[in-house]
Amino acid sequence: MSSTPLTDTLQETLAIFEEGGEPRTTTEVAEQFDLGRRSAYERLERLVDHDQLETKKVGGNGRVWWQPATDGDATTRDAVDSDLGEVFDRISDSFYALDEELRFRYLNDTAVDLFGLDETAIGSDIRNGNLTETFENALCEALETKELVTFEDYYPPWDKWFHNAIYPSESGLSVFTRDITERKRREQELARYETVVETSPIGITIVGSDGEMRFANNRAEEIYGRSKDQVNTLSFDDSEWKEIDADGEPLTRDENPFPRIMESEEPLFDQISGVSRPDGERIWISVNGAPVYNDRGEIESVVFSIEDITERREQQRTLEESERRYRTLVENFPNGIVTQFDEELRYTLAEGQAFDYLPHSPDDVEGNHLHEVWADDVAETIEPVYRVALEGEKQSIEGRSEGREWILHVVPLSDQDGEIHGGMTIALDITERKERERALEESERRYRTLVENFPNGAVGLFDDDLRYTAIGGEFLDVVGVAPEDRIGNSVYDIYADDIVEEIEPYFEAALEGEANSFELEYLDRNLFVYSVPVRNADDEVYAGMIVVQDVTERRKYQRKLEASNERLEQFAYAVSHDLQEPLRMVTSYLQLLDQRYGDALEDDGEEFLEFAVDGAERMREMIEGLLEYSRVETRGEPFEPVDLDAILDEVRDDLQLRIDETDAEISADDLPTVVGDPSQLRQVFQNLLDNAIEYSGDEPPRVDITAERADSRWRITVHDHGIGIDSDNQDRVFEVFQRLHTSDEHPGTGIGLALCQRIVERHDGELWVESEPGEGSTFSFTLPVS
Repeated sequence: MSSTPLTDTLQETLAIFEEGGEPRTTTEVAEQFDLGRRSAYERLERLVDHDQLETKKVGGNGRVWWQPATDGDATTRDAVDSDLGEVFDRISDSFYALDEELRFRYLNDTAVDLFGLDETAIGSDIRNGNLTETFENALCEALETKELVTFEDYYPPWDKWFHNAIYPSESGLSVFTRDITERKRREQELARYETVVETSPIGITIVGSDGEMRFANNRAEEIYGRSKDQVNTLSFDDSEWKEIDADGEPLTRDENPFPRIMESEEPLFDQISGVSRPDGERIWISVNGAPVYNDRGEIESVVFSIEDITERREQQRTLEESERRYRTLVENFPNGIVTQFDEELRYTLAEGQAFDYLPHSPDDVEGNHLHEVWADDVAETIEPVYRVALEGEKQSIEGRSEGREWILHVVPLSDQDGEIHGGMTIALDITERKERERALEESERRYRTLVENFPNGAVGLFDDDLRYTAIGGEFLDVVGVAPEDRIGNSVYDIYADDIVEEIEPYFEAALEGEANSFELEYLDRNLFVYSVPVRNADDEVYAGMIVVQDVTERRKYQRKLEASNERLEQFAYAVSHDLQEPLRMVTSYLQLLDQRYGDALEDDGEEFLEFAVDGAERMREMIEGLLEYSRVETRGEPFEPVDLDAILDEVRDDLQLRIDETDAEISADDLPTVVGDPSQLRQVFQNLLDNAIEYSGDEPPRVDITAERADSRWRITVHDHGIGIDSDNQDRVFEVFQRLHTSDEHPGTGIGLALCQRIVERHDGELWVESEPGEGSTFSFTLPVS
């Protein structure tokens, strides 16, 4: 033994070993002195160094220690082996020793129980016990390599798992076997759990109480668009989340799922929020979370389940939008009603604008049976149609109810599996449509009658190929053309090239939406032709129409009239010139007579002379007025756009002296622009305004000029507050040279209003007067809207 004296600690440790006494394990020594196993091991090793103890390795990491006896080697070894056997028997794991032939040399109690052996097993071959191939190979490997072999193996007869450690020694093998079945089952259960977690369609994460992500499964990785490492490094405080609520508003920290659970210590269910992926894509998730507590009752972590509801949310929003549009459509269904009914013919929905004029409201219909809503005759009519819909067929019927005509469409309603659970009805009020159809039929009948009997002309319809689709009229009878010879043929097949060249542009223009009129000589007849587009209800041109009038006789009469007018014009000029020349001579000599002999004449002579001069002057004015009246048609200017406001301003300027002298007040609305002869329209305004001032009575003249549109015409009125006109004389004022007052009372030729009437008629209008004596007069005339 070493001569180095032992320390008190080592002496104390050695004292527990009686010379030649029972061996002790490292654990037993550690527990004896309340030491850590490592500290106990170091003490025991130092005692071995001092030759105070011996030691031997047992089991996987086990070791026993003893104080050798002083009697001799053999005795000591037997005692030690005996004591070691007691130690190994106390070990809970199976321990046994094998010789180099793999025969049992020793088995502890656990090994005996494990293998179901008894004391007679010593010396028997372990391979007689149905070893697994893995076990036998491991034993052979340890014998061959002289190195430790460890492995885990499943033993089917016992349905158990074992951890085996084989230690080579000089005399064979020492084998420790531990039953690890429970651990294996727990591992398998954990593996199954991990498989479930990793393959779960729901994202699962675990967040530590410090807010750091500790775990994320594969689905969480997919949802967040990040690898597991990236997910596990995220914190709920990270700005990367950019989490928003269901309304799109940013979540505050306290509204985030993790802080909410930590604060409330309660589970969280179905919180909808939006988070951002690294690429900026916004996804919507439903979050459920629950706290996990440790043994001290503190929250250790929070487990979350996350479901990606982006698609579901979009589908939900689409469905809600679809339902909203459907509900809006049903509620505002125009000119009809929409209902749904179940298999018992009880209404589940009723809406539509037609309820506004029906004696029922949607509330009266919904929830009630078919026969509880409609009159018996109506219910008996539509019930079979409803029944057909419940059998899966569509059907439509027309009928009359509540004084209206209806068309009823009934269709079946089915679920996703195709099972019919009710029906839908769409009832359209077709009263107006039926009336239009009847009116159209009547119109078509009249049109056909008109076309076939069109007086003194013809009517024809043509298509895009300038082919007649309908034609008729008296003109065809006159020229001996049968309608059947025209229908189906184009203008290229019917008319000569020179006629086609003349009419083709007008036919084409009509098909492009333009109306025209032109004259044509055909079959020795003078024809006036209108070419117009024919439009459908959508205002689209789908055909063209020509209306032909035979104006041969009219043209002959017109030529005669033009010749007559030309002769009348020559006569009027000659008369006016021939009459005015002697009239000027009479007037000149009368004036000369007055100048030379006026002083010699008596008072009567001078008065007679004045009458003669005045009469000659009035005769000249009448001749000029008559000449102007006769030339309204022949000497008028071409029509052009005329601003009546500007015309009125010019007339007021011309009459300004009279306006100032009479203190006249003239008010006028904004007047329109029309198409006409500016000079003649100016004359109309001047005559009417001059008359209004002249016949104002004793009060200063007040004249109001207004303009009002009625359909395609303007109505211009000149209203005064003067003496008025008796109803018996209102037509006379428009006759030539007809006067209601003497020239002394009111000067004039009596031709002004007749001239105005003829000018207005030239402009395709009318002139009339409305008046009461003492209440003033209103002169009105119409002009076409330009």
